[in-house]
Amino acid sequence: MITNYLSPISFKVIVDRLPSVEFYTQRVNLPQLSMVAPQQASPIHNIFQTPDRIDYSDLDLSFIVDENMTNYEEILRWMEGMGTPQSSNQRAALVSSKHGERSDISIIIESSSRNSNLNFTFTECFPTSLSGVALDVTNSDIIYPECTVTFRYTNMVFEKIS
Repeated sequence: MITNYLSPISFKVIVDRLPSVEFYTQRVNLPQLSMVAPQQASPIHNIFQTPDRIDYSDLDLSFIVDENMTNYEEILRWMEGMGTPQSSNQRAALVSSKHGERSDISIIIESSSRNSNLNFTFTECFPTSLSGVALDVTNSDIIYPECTVTFRYTNMVFEKIS
């Protein structure tokens, strides 16, 4: 069986709540997984037990900010609605919106033939941080501003599509 290397540039991000972020996504880091093995003390050395749960690290997406800052605003309004609504109506509008407070995120990795190959679905995501936007006139080349949004989620589901 001949297999190709995983291409780090051939992927799609689908976030129903954030259509403007999808298009401009530059980077995504699939989260780290870890398990903590409980210890049982003994006089000679500790005995490790089999872990009983997986801990998932945060999901980070980096995207180029569009000139109207539409993608930045989508995340900003989502975070404001959850964390510092200016009125109870703003919070109620978020909760009763099509997506509610949370949204699933899918990362589809393509094969070397550019066909959808693997799907990572992160369920019940919500943003926990949004990086700042750096504006800098001292660069001789135009470097478009990027932001990183960090999400927490309930679960990660991995599936092969093909």
